[in-house]
Amino acid sequence: MPEALIETYKRWDRAGRPTQVASTWNPEIWIRGLPEYAEFFEDLGSEGLDRVQAVEKSPEVVDEETAVRVFLLAMLWGYGRAGYGPFRTKRILDRPEAKAELLEVAQVAQQEGGLAAFARVAERRQQSREFLKWLGPAFGTKYIYFVTAKHPELQPAPVMDAVVDRWFGTHAPGRRIVVNDWDTRSYQTFLDSLTEWAEAIDENFGHDIRIDDVEYMIFAEGSRFEGNTWSESWDAEQREIPAPLLFDQLRALASASSDEDRAEKLIEELEDMFGPFDESQENAGS
Repeated sequence: MPEALIETYKRWDRAGRPTQVASTWNPEIWIRGLPEYAEFFEDLGSEGLDRVQAVEKSPEVVDEETAVRVFLLAMLWGYGRAGYGPFRTKRILDRPEAKAELLEVAQVAQQEGGLAAFARVAERRQQSREFLKWLGPAFGTKYIYFVTAKHPELQPAPVMDAVVDRWFGTHAPGRRIVVNDWDTRSYQTFLDSLTEWAEAIDENFGHDIRIDDVEYMIFAEGSRFEGNTWSESWDAEQREIPAPLLFDQLRALASASSDEDRAEKLIEELEDMFGPFDESQENAGS
């Protein structure tokens, strides 16, 4: 087990095992960006959401509508106050097939588990790059996590993103993972590692913990857990902003412009000048 994980676990345990701070969000920009879901956003209120709260608010997925609600909660939690969150979420949901595809993934997750759901996306992407277009594994695993965490009988399927990639590269370099594409082998390596380390913590410290607790400690590396200052992965991922994400930021700003159409045209011209961008670049910030 990596020494960094042991040290983080010890600090977390001494601090009383605090949960993450809530991810704050701005209802106004989400309602403006996705007005068809205004009632859903209003019902959530303006308070922040931590993982436990978001899972509690997530309905069991039984149809396309409930699948979309869980997806929206995952996006809210993941993007927080990032102004381009609504744009990126809308771009995914605007595809006519998106709702059915989200339902398909959730049904696999509920019946077979998170790894099977991840593999389904990977398989469908091989058949068509249009399947859940614009959704990368970082935010895709947030959705899968909420679906699986809702069911006590399922093992939770935690988030695998750029923060995890950097941590593994530093502290577990022998366990190579790919996070900018739907690579099933990488996700299995990630889940197997979390399971192994959770069992090692139980064996060495006599404390039974879940694999999403281990994932939490990966994100919380370096935190002293004083005042619950740990923040969600999205903030940490802003250290390096890929070009596609930068254009998304510009579009979010343009949505508040008095001349949105002209601003959008200028952004498209810039994007054409510096692009095209392949999917791996797009997903690097997702």
